[in-house]
Amino acid sequence: MRLSMSVNAEAPVVASVPDAGYLSVHLNMSHRPKDGDFGRSVQIAGIETGETETIHSEWPTRDLKIGDVVELRILSDGVGGVPCKRRATSDHPSNLISNPALAKELLHEVSTFQSRIWQLVSKSEQGEPPDEHKKLATAVGHVIYQIGQHLLHPVFRRHKELIPDELKGELL
Repeated sequence: MRLSMSVNAEAPVVASVPDAGYLSVHLNMSHRPKDGDFGRSVQIAGIETGETETIHSEWPTRDLKIGDVVELRILSDGVGGVPCKRRATSDHPSNLISNPALAKELLHEVSTFQSRIWQLVSKSEQGEPPDEHKKLATAVGHVIYQIGQHLLHPVFRRHKELIPDELKGELL
């Protein structure tokens, strides 16, 4: 995907997302007297969505004034200009464990914990009143979600080969 944007027929900014993802133009106008925020601007943003990598790109923001003309053109696929900001999930400081064997061991331990904690939740269904069981199941669900966000996904982003089949194709 590729597009160009020019303001008042000036040199265009060309942006592209070469693989799967999104390419957007954001025209923003604000009138917030209490915040002292009065503005008009336009910007191109792109998101490339790979199996274990998401890349957010931004091209320069252009300030606008009344009467400005913003022209957008949809272009054939090709190379775009260099974004002014680029953030990749693989660059995130929270990605974990460079050693594949240690990563595999962590995933095994997390899997064991998750299995055992869900067994406990199942037991609570017989041994606890329904409202207490529901509270435990909800709390465990939150913990499992956080484990995914802070342990599993940061490992999967570094070790694509360790992603279980049921998670392949999902964004991490």
